[in-house]
Amino acid sequence: MLKTLSLLLLSLATYASASPVKVQANCTTPTVRRSWHDMAEADKKAYLEAELCILKAPAKTSKMPGAKTRWDEFASLHQLHALQIHSTGQFLPYHRYFLHIHEALLAECGYTGAHPYWDEPRDAGKFPQSPVFDTKLGFGGSGSGTQSCVQDGPFKNLTVNIGPGFTTQPRCVNRKITNALSSLTNKAAVDKAIAPTTYDEAWITIYNGPHLGGHMALAMMNGDSITSAGDPLFMLHHGFVDKMWWDWQMKDPSKRFTEMGGPNAQDPSTGFLEFPGGIEQESSMWGKPTAAMLAVTPDPRSGDSGNVVTLSHIMTSLGIIPDATVGDVMDPAGGYLCYTYK
Repeated sequence: MLKTLSLLLLSLATYASASPVKVQANCTTPTVRRSWHDMAEADKKAYLEAELCILKAPAKTSKMPGAKTRWDEFASLHQLHALQIHSTGQFLPYHRYFLHIHEALLAECGYTGAHPYWDEPRDAGKFPQSPVFDTKLGFGGSGSGTQSCVQDGPFKNLTVNIGPGFTTQPRCVNRKITNALSSLTNKAAVDKAIAPTTYDEAWITIYNGPHLGGHMALAMMNGDSITSAGDPLFMLHHGFVDKMWWDWQMKDPSKRFTEMGGPNAQDPSTGFLEFPGGIEQESSMWGKPTAAMLAVTPDPRSGDSGNVVTLSHIMTSLGIIPDATVGDVMDPAGGYLCYTYK
């Protein structure tokens, strides 16, 4: 049951003051991110082959506890940052940066095309019929068995070593589709999510709306909020989430490319918005970070002067790619990033 959002809204500080967005390069020809529905077959094949490459490549940084593969290192970032990038103002910018990290890993494996997303409203109410779940040019379908392991498609019989929760135990790539919940990502839900006029409202409506609805409908990696990024399908879902933020920004870009706010870490008494109880109570579901994890987990206030996310907030991939600020990722075609959506 969702917690009362008004309490959180009252606790948020006023918007972080806008500072100039740092531009590191020119973006004269942005790549165009398209829905999986609209990608050419050759591009789908190349993308899936690159994902398999990341899943099988050995770890490189030796920084993430329990990581054995390059994919494990990537999934570990989501695990280590979990209490900073969910139910906080960091949610949207960090996941945009997370997609950019993924692009770098895809490039390591030879894929240099645009990052895809899943136009979930197109399939709302009928997820299993989506081309996203094709067994040859998609991600395989719903899992089965006690662990809901994916039974077909390119990610069958593959192992991820991050999770569940704050543990590092080998498990299959898994998901369980509940079609009735997929209607939570329909156009009406998206329109409602991007209707607010302030960032402090919008990140919450996007988070609690189609973002959460998609996760509920897919139950990736046993529905684990901490390590759901272990399923490659996560990246298409969060491409959709990023597009929602982009759509919201494009309603008033001169203002919304610099508007940021919200807490930079979970309120201990609130924890995840979608679960009852605070962080301590919720830890009964997935444990607590180990000492080794805490040793590499960044300070959630890095770059900020207090507990509110600012454009100067520093986001890290622990060495996979260079650190970036929230300001860097605000405009997807601003220079640090160079893409748009179709």
